[in-house]
Amino acid sequence: MKNNKRLLFGVCGFAGGFIGALVAEMVPDFAQSLVGLVLRTSIWSATSAALITVGLFAAGEIYNRKPFSLGIYRKGLVAGLIAGAIAGFVAQSVFSFADEPNFFNQVIFRSICWGIMGSLLGWRLSTVVPNLGTSRGVIAGGIGGFLGGIGFLIASSFLAEVPGRMFGLGLLGASLGIAVVAIEELFRLARLDVIWAPGEVTSITLGEKPVHIGGGDDHVYIHGLPQHALAVVFEGGKVQCIDAASGKRSDLKEGSKIQIGKVEVVVRTKNEGKS
Repeated sequence: MKNNKRLLFGVCGFAGGFIGALVAEMVPDFAQSLVGLVLRTSIWSATSAALITVGLFAAGEIYNRKPFSLGIYRKGLVAGLIAGAIAGFVAQSVFSFADEPNFFNQVIFRSICWGIMGSLLGWRLSTVVPNLGTSRGVIAGGIGGFLGGIGFLIASSFLAEVPGRMFGLGLLGASLGIAVVAIEELFRLARLDVIWAPGEVTSITLGEKPVHIGGGDDHVYIHGLPQHALAVVFEGGKVQCIDAASGKRSDLKEGSKIQIGKVEVVVRTKNEGKS
């Protein structure tokens, strides 16, 4: 599964949403007033979103075969808390002042609020998914959040209250993860295929922001190398490899290979076919 990026992000997103909803159910019910109701909804949404984000950040780490780093999960946790709190606050505040529930309030507006949350999460995901880009991260998150929000409402309607929320949040997380990967692949012009072993391949999008290869906080982690030993960029239609020690730039083309121990890195460009 870790070779299939869409499946991995979908499964990790679902797990994060499912567990997040379960944890959110532990939030005490202190909604004795309008302020209390809005506050509780914000906390519930923040808790759920935080676990979704941690799940998606974990998917990225697993896919890139990176060692465990507490810092990346802390980053995801904070991003999810903020995005979820904002979405929950906006949604509950508007619902509280609505004259009566109708189709727009129950389905469209709620899904839009999930879309807002998704956009914020997509923005944060763009910082850890190489060359996804802020705008594409926001768009992917918004689409995934909106579609996932519809799935959440459907699941909540057909299942018992708590299981419905758990399964619904799982669908929301899966939708976010799959949308981010789909948008990344749709706009990809060049990539690195990292071959760890026979049948073990991960793909990393190339762009103007360097994809770092090394043994530290790098996109491609290879034990034994110094941090940021090499960098690969795609600028002006050219792929170049930059040696950190010398600063030397080498032009790469479709099919160019970089052998680092047992790991082989291969350049792939848009014109070589399906990515």
